[in-house]
Formats: sequence, C-alpha cells, structure tokens
Amino acid sequence: MIAAALVFAVTVLLPRLIAVDSAHVPYPWLVTLLLGMSFAWVHGFHFVPQNRFLRVLFSPLAAWPLLALGAWGVFLR
Repeated sequence: MIAAALVFAVTVLLPRLIAVDSAHVPYPWLVTLLLGMSFAWVHGFHFVPQNRFLRVLFSPLAAWPLLALGAWGVFLR
C-alpha cells in the first residue's frame, strides 16, 4: 500500500516528474503504472474477491510487476 501511495503522490502532486507537458506523457507506460497502483490499493485494503481470477489480479503478484514495469517506462526509459 505504501508503493501505491507513493505512485499516487508523485502522479498527483508532482506531475512534472512524469512529463514536461501533456504532449509528452508516456501514456501506455502511465496506464501500466496506474493499473499496478490500483491493484496495490485493492490488495492493501484487504479486499479478497470470491472470483479466483480477480483474487490473482488484485494480488501483489500482479501489482508489483505492473508497478515496476510502469515506473521503468515512465521514469527510467
């Protein structure tokens, strides 16, 4: 949940770290980063879906790779 909070803070409070202007936003990487953040939030609030697919989707197994890949694409690429 801390990683999701950090992504949220950077995205909302410091958007210039992502792009200088809206024309240069790496949208596919940003979507990946935000999906990872969303999955981490759901897991962080201890929501456990009944559906097996959703249980895997909202787990750290899905959230951490998406966060890492999105952060690499947005900030390090």
